[in-house]
Amino acid sequence: MTLTVDELTVQYRKRTAVDAVSWRLDEGFHALLGPNGAGKSSLLRAIATLQPASGTVELDGHTGTAIREQLGYCPQENLGRSRFTVREHLAYMCWLHRIPDPKTPAEVDRVLDLVSLTDRADDRISALSGGMRRRVGIGSALVGSPSLVILDEPSAGLDVAQRESLSVVLRRVAANAITIVSTHIVEDVLDHADTLTVMDQSRFVFSGAFDDFAGSRDLEAVRSRYLEMVTP
Repeated sequence: MTLTVDELTVQYRKRTAVDAVSWRLDEGFHALLGPNGAGKSSLLRAIATLQPASGTVELDGHTGTAIREQLGYCPQENLGRSRFTVREHLAYMCWLHRIPDPKTPAEVDRVLDLVSLTDRADDRISALSGGMRRRVGIGSALVGSPSLVILDEPSAGLDVAQRESLSVVLRRVAANAITIVSTHIVEDVLDHADTLTVMDQSRFVFSGAFDDFAGSRDLEAVRSRYLEMVTP
């Protein structure tokens, strides 16, 4: 499975949010790092076919609706205060993914376990903390084991232990899917990402193997190199 992005551009009136970006990703854990306002969310929405853009996005040669059918997407915004329980919400996501009814309970249980929400499965989403609602959103993106998983700032609202647990989960998911995780926090992707792309002012300023970025995965070395590349 290969994601190919060619000369992708997103514009809002006179402002260019994504400027002629090209990207090629295979299965694995791909980190998209950049400061707030760099264009990360606009890029990810365009790849998810949720944002008008020029250029092309292909997933193994497929475009548009065919990409959405293989996509798991978690936006930066948290889930609203739904009256659904966590279990009901994930079952609804199974329905959207056309998972047969007899297989839905097992799929819901699998996702609950992945995002460590089994003990809150029957709680209403409206009663959950922001961090827990974030985990429900991440779980929604993992329903059906999609070929392309896009998570926009997934660690927002999570504590340190939850962020580390999430990284381990995504490492497992990335073994069989193209997994793109955007963040502005270096620590979130330090140990598990296969590739690193740094975005600043609507463009990529680095894209390659994570270990090539700073010569090591030492936190201070990676952070220092990152801060050299982005606009203060």
